Amino acid sequence: MARQKGPFTISGTLGDINYYIARGIGYERKAGGGFDGYAIKTKASMQPVRDNYNEFGTCSRLSKHFRLALSPFLIGIKGKLLYSRMMQLFLSIKALDGISIRGKRNVKQGLQTTKGKNLLKQYALTYQTPLIKALTAHGRFNWERQQLTIRDFNPSLFKKPKAATHIGLTLGILDFDFDSLASSLHVSPTYFLDVCSGSTSFYLVPNKVKVPVHFGVAVLGIRFYSIEGDEFCELPRSVGAVVLDCTD
Repeated sequence: MARQKGPFTISGTLGDINYYIARGIGYERKAGGGFDGYAIKTKASMQPVRDNYNEFGTCSRLSKHFRLALSPFLIGIKGKLLYSRMMQLFLSIKALDGISIRGKRNVKQGLQTTKGKNLLKQYALTYQTPLIKALTAHGRFNWERQQLTIRDFNPSLFKKPKAATHIGLTLGILDFDFDSLASSLHVSPTYFLDVCSGSTSFYLVPNKVKVPVHFGVAVLGIRFYSIEGDEFCELPRSVGAVVLDCTD
């Protein structure tokens, strides 16, 4: 594969050379090999390719709506890492669907398995820092009360931004419909912990406790703040979020 040279870049086939453009750069290579769009759509031998494409597209749409549903917990997270990791999560759960035929396998059926639920329960929306790991280790979530109780947690033991005076913790309960991709999210008031305080216990409950109609996911959001006057001001690039539990 070689780059095109000259003032113009072209795409197409001339003679036995394919010309194409990728990310604004022109390339050329000898024609032959690969598959054209018509063959992929029509050949029986290409059915596995079509099946994979259909399942990938379904997971991609699901990932988009799931991220949008949790957007209050993800504000400030940039880059493609969140998208790629969530796609890998849903593709892995989809592969556990042992009921649907290939091409129709889906995350909803994958979540009917114990392994599928565990993959979601163990999913960290952001990197698992020691702070996040400690909070989840000290926490117990109760679906009946929709209450997260954290006991004997000492925030002074963990690394924090230089300007941080407090850790803000928020609980979210997501009700997500894997068929229609509709959702609702109820969150708790943010609980503020002084970063220099000693061991403490507390609990978080959403403002509105409502039993999920579809599939429930409990999420914990963690952010650092500084006090300016009488206000808590969120520090940039200090975001953490993790899945706590999901319904059966």
